[in-house]
Amino acid sequence: MRPCAILSTHNLPHIQYNASDDILWWNMSWTLFWEREIWLLPIHCPSPVGHWVFCAIYILSKELHFFDSLAEWQPWRTDIKVSDDLIHA
Repeated sequence: MRPCAILSTHNLPHIQYNASDDILWWNMSWTLFWEREIWLLPIHCPSPVGHWVFCAIYILSKELHFFDSLAEWQPWRTDIKVSDDLIHA
């Protein structure tokens, strides 16, 4: 078994706008994310300059490894808080 699932930010707007479970399942089931220990999530940040960040999510240890080459500590602390809330939901 492969330990990683590569997720897509294509699904984040679906979640944000309360898409049905059927739509989410259609878009994500192929990843087999529920069988994976690590989720890899590239995230597009549209403002202020539009760039990509990356988060490796370690399910078993409940760790997030967040990388943003353009940010300092303060700007992305709220991103981690949102992600942490989703993991513990």
